[in-house]
Amino acid sequence: MQWFIEHLSAMTPLGAYMWLAGILLLCGLGLPIPEDVSLLAAGYFAYKGVLHLHRAFAVCFTAVLLGDTFAFFMGRWFGRRVLGSPWARRYFTPRRQRRVRAYFRKFGSKVVFLARFTPGLRFSIFFSAGTLHLRPSVFFIYDTLAAAISVPVLVYVAWFFGGQIDRVVMMARHTEHGILVALSIVGIVFLIRAYRRRQRPALVEDPPLD
Repeated sequence: MQWFIEHLSAMTPLGAYMWLAGILLLCGLGLPIPEDVSLLAAGYFAYKGVLHLHRAFAVCFTAVLLGDTFAFFMGRWFGRRVLGSPWARRYFTPRRQRRVRAYFRKFGSKVVFLARFTPGLRFSIFFSAGTLHLRPSVFFIYDTLAAAISVPVLVYVAWFFGGQIDRVVMMARHTEHGILVALSIVGIVFLIRAYRRRQRPALVEDPPLD
């Protein structure tokens, strides 16, 4: 995160807002930079007085939603064509495609809400939601609800504890890992239950009495 802070420090406030918005948009499109770095940096620079706190939050929140929405509509418009290309299969492998579809089968549209807290799969899930033609209104509702939790928590916590930003970054990483572990456990439980249901012998009904 240090290089990110040093880069922002050399910018004007307007340039910093634009940089944050641009990075978060690209994160929504799969850029391999942790989204939480930008959100924590926004809160930290608000703590330093460089940025206005609520304005920084509004910029980050809008950019996050736009990035997610772009990923969704990319899948809706170009998904099937893109997934058939050799380049896409390297990043979004058939195995990962099966995993994402399994999430949708298990959790339905609520997987969009969960995806906001799973950085490694976020773009893949949003792209798949578009490819599977999830209703845009459903996607936007669940994504907005999730972003209304994740974005303000990171921005305002970094602002409130700006003097201990290194500890905040470490806590955010641990929390993120904890969420991933919890979601993995939930997925395993669902898979075990589904397997057990398939293994149960069908009940034979008693013949009707004469």
